[in-house]
Amino acid sequence: MDGKRFVRVHRRYIVSLDFVQSIVPLESGDALSTGGEVPVSRRYRDAMKSTC
Repeated sequence: MDGKRFVRVHRRYIVSLDFVQSIVPLESGDALSTGGEVPVSRRYRDAMKSTC
């Protein structure tokens, strides 16, 4: 996978940045809006935000 197009956002989720519509702050943490919601763990939050 191309590290410039895909990013790990949770231990169970890797997303394509081509499909990320927005970052949604939630009480339990952040989530990505991609037509559905994908959780973003605190561990991967900074890496994800720096690539978006």
